[in-house]
Amino acid sequence: MKIATLIALVLSPLAATLPAQNPVDLRNWAAEHYAAGAGNWVVSPDGISVNQSLNGWPTVFYGDAAVQNQRIEGTIQVTGSDDDYMGFALGFQPGDATNPNADYLLVDWKRITQTYGWGGASCTPTTTAQRGLAVSRVEGRPTADEMWGHVNLDTVPCSGPTDRVTELQRGTNLGAVGWVRNQVYTFRFDFTASHLDVFVDNVLELSITGTFRNGRMAFYNFSQSGVIYRAFTSNCLASWSNYGTGHPGTLGVPGLAAAAQPILGTTVGIELTGVSPSPAFCLLAWGWSAADLPSGFGGQLMLQISLLEGMVLPAPPMFGTTSLGIPLDQGLCGVSIYCQYAHFDAGASHGFAFSPAMRLILGN
Repeated sequence: MKIATLIALVLSPLAATLPAQNPVDLRNWAAEHYAAGAGNWVVSPDGISVNQSLNGWPTVFYGDAAVQNQRIEGTIQVTGSDDDYMGFALGFQPGDATNPNADYLLVDWKRITQTYGWGGASCTPTTTAQRGLAVSRVEGRPTADEMWGHVNLDTVPCSGPTDRVTELQRGTNLGAVGWVRNQVYTFRFDFTASHLDVFVDNVLELSITGTFRNGRMAFYNFSQSGVIYRAFTSNCLASWSNYGTGHPGTLGVPGLAAAAQPILGTTVGIELTGVSPSPAFCLLAWGWSAADLPSGFGGQLMLQISLLEGMVLPAPPMFGTTSLGIPLDQGLCGVSIYCQYAHFDAGASHGFAFSPAMRLILGN
């Protein structure tokens, strides 16, 4: 089936308005601090770089748009003295420095291992910051000591059970290696609602899965001055995911999956599994927006239908396949396509088994 032709015809008017890869203008970003006077972020006149010049409590410099389903890349360099944290936050929302419901990912890198207590408003015990690169989940309003040691201390009155930093993973090669002063590092982030990959100098260092809140990207410093972030770009990221619950048939809820990421200029196999024990006729629906509508046959219709594709599915252990041809058109970068299938099945409550739906985000 020529799904590629349909994509080209329906989406071609968008090609001129949807950007592909963009330089990030840091003049549109804003600073936020975990204590008064913690940071001083100075953006270059052309908006290409920013220098954080103070040594103090945690401070962030966050972007002007959400970054899920984006690939973000740029460089970082420490020119100042001291041996502490530089890094990034993903899923950060304005106000999260004081938000009891904050929930974002923190990627930070420490030059040396150091035990320290921050005192003052941080009434939690002394903690140890480990040398190396790590990714943590920050929730609520953790104290400086919790940020420093990637821990949950639950010390009333300044830290409760929902104020915590949970370390999720350390770098494959840099997990116990400190950054080097004056060296320029290239970072790349591939960030979706369920996955984060972090590359340093084109080497995959961190790779985690979970459920992550959408939000901004932020540059992050803690007790480290003279940190320069430069030449960041953003690009849409190809991904796919299922949503909805489907409706069971003889073999349970049918499956729907993509054989590869929906990258521009490629053809992606779409796999339909879990059919009834005998060959069955199937309808595969395609559309440009999600929905949640009653079908009248037990399952929910999870998209607005623009096209129906019919096919006969073979009996197990075989499965049905079709393909999605994606034009090599950067104007389609970031566009979503939705699909869902249903097949005749005498074992289903209303004679039809429904798969969950699938969202494919076209990208690079």
